[in-house]
Amino acid sequence: MEIDLIKLKENLKQDFITNISTIRFIENNPITEIFEINNSYLIKGTSDVVWVYVVCNNEKDLKVLLEKSRSNTYFASVEDWMIPIITEKRKAEWILSTMRYYLPEDVEVPENKIEVIPLTTDHIGFIISQSNYKQFLSPAYVEERISKSISAAIFKKDKLVAWGLTHDDGALGSLHVLDEYRKKGYGKEILISLIHKNKKLGKISFAQIEEKNPKATNLIEHLGFVKDRRVSWIKLK
Repeated sequence: MEIDLIKLKENLKQDFITNISTIRFIENNPITEIFEINNSYLIKGTSDVVWVYVVCNNEKDLKVLLEKSRSNTYFASVEDWMIPIITEKRKAEWILSTMRYYLPEDVEVPENKIEVIPLTTDHIGFIISQSNYKQFLSPAYVEERISKSISAAIFKKDKLVAWGLTHDDGALGSLHVLDEYRKKGYGKEILISLIHKNKKLGKISFAQIEEKNPKATNLIEHLGFVKDRRVSWIKLK
């Protein structure tokens, strides 16, 4: 599996931004199965659940890949044209659609103006309780993201008031500022901290944001992020 993953990542890096979510997921999580046809791939790996990432550019190959593993329930980083094919035989329980943005390497990012420190696992319950995406989070998942990846937090008088994590594919996310502390630039400070941490690791920062979230979109565009494409996460019934 290790040799296969090395070859797979090299192939995916030929179109790095298109495949950035898949590449980072492979780097961050155990991969259990890979199906390949004509340089198209179905990649199965485990984080909070068993996710399937599909790398493909035509309908015929996608249908062949799906037939090889029809028992899958969760699909990640799905492009728009793939959705009708994936949901053709099994309806979707939910589809979460986002717009992917990435930060070009030559964009200059300012330094933090206030103190931003890493999160600790002491605040897992509070983070989940404040999230707008509780149905997608579990304590084990949040603990893993804090323990194994970068994070950022702002405290005021020992109270956690703003924070950000990365998702299991390395995307910047779970950005949250408590209502009474908004409009102070804390969200921007969290993102700046995460970006600089990624730069130190030699990684490109990217984010996947729901299009109905204009505040988050405006924030990352202000920092120099560039729009790539819409991608979706799907749970089949």
